[in-house]
Amino acid sequence: MSLTGSFATTAAAVVALGLDAATLGALSDDALLAAHTLLTDHRRHADTIAAHLAGEIAGRSTRDDGYAGLAQRKGFGSATGLLQSLSPVTASEASQLISAGALLADPPSTMWEGALAQALSAGLVSVAATDAIRRGLTPVAETAPAEELLAECQRLLSRSPQLSIDELRREARSARDRIDEAGIARRERQRRDLRYLKRWVRDDGMYQGAFLLDPEAGLHLFTALDAIMAPRRAVRFVDATAPDEAVLTDTRTDDQLLADALTEMVRLAVDVDPGTLFGTNRPAVRVIVTETSLREPGGHGYLEGDSHPVSRETVDRHLCDTGFIGIKFDRKGQILDLGRTERLFVSAQRVVISVRDGGCLFLHCTKPPSACEVHHITDWRHGGKTDVRDGVLLCQHHHMLLHNNKWKILREHDRYWLKPPVTEDPVQRLRPLPTKSPLLRELLPAE
Repeated sequence: MSLTGSFATTAAAVVALGLDAATLGALSDDALLAAHTLLTDHRRHADTIAAHLAGEIAGRSTRDDGYAGLAQRKGFGSATGLLQSLSPVTASEASQLISAGALLADPPSTMWEGALAQALSAGLVSVAATDAIRRGLTPVAETAPAEELLAECQRLLSRSPQLSIDELRREARSARDRIDEAGIARRERQRRDLRYLKRWVRDDGMYQGAFLLDPEAGLHLFTALDAIMAPRRAVRFVDATAPDEAVLTDTRTDDQLLADALTEMVRLAVDVDPGTLFGTNRPAVRVIVTETSLREPGGHGYLEGDSHPVSRETVDRHLCDTGFIGIKFDRKGQILDLGRTERLFVSAQRVVISVRDGGCLFLHCTKPPSACEVHHITDWRHGGKTDVRDGVLLCQHHHMLLHNNKWKILREHDRYWLKPPVTEDPVQRLRPLPTKSPLLRELLPAE
């Protein structure tokens, strides 16, 4: 079916719903979600048509046209400004439409862009998803082998229906890093060069500031603050001990607690004896790296809880400073069973589970390992083992969701699946739960 045909079909289906306030209130939960999915499909087709139009508008508004160009004649300095006047879009969204329109208008010169244009034209991928894939792969398009670019583009296209736009952007960046491992160190330096801390005193006497930190520095700060907040949030993955009663009865808000904690950390650092050796009780920021990367020149690793790779130099610096723990995975991403010795997962097991899962395993959740608890797939009271195969990372919200709303996580053939309750899906279709660890995703591309 043509793009206009698909648009007409979804438009007719949306009109047939006859949605108004009274109708919406009468819809069942499933019908409400189905209506939203239908409208999303319709908007995707509409956005593709809008991209065609935006591309044509931009084509009539080039610099070569000067003041005779369409945008200039209408009083705008660019096609982006003209589009913003015609529709309620941001400058970024207008640029996405123009870029997608150019992709559709001119036959792409590369195989990967051709595959992307074909998927967009067929309505299989949205304009936003197209932009995410393009931004991820374009930086290496001139140097990477054509076949490798095409394979990564096709993989991202196949994954896009299951991912949010933010998740797709992260996966596209990971694809770029797989293709251009040599550029990881350069991009790491670029992110570090962007760091800043600005501070000022307001008219009312309050002190205010803003900061931007590279992933390594940011993880150190956030991990320390997460550890302070963990007792209040009951995140048992961070610390299995019971929180002090004073923590639970503290009347400060979370924001006030964090502000006081940051001030206290600065005060302690400033007041410390000059002869004190730092590093005996530091935030637990781990670097994850394969044995192959350690043996060969170059290579890269990941800071636990962050999707951006770090250079071999950063890996070596962490290993020199803190040493390493060796964890051996099989080809399915699993490690050895440590037995059913305790009800709570011991520290070594939690390290292994953290490396394997990379964060909360629930669908679309982005919580890092430091904000997670370990969930027993089979309840301890019903014979569940405290071993790494039967423990998965979940943030507190999703851990409570499983226990309160009867969701379940199953393990079959060393892969994890989410089983919804009958109230959510009468068929109870299993949904895959792949690892959130970028390093394991590299080693297990089929997952």
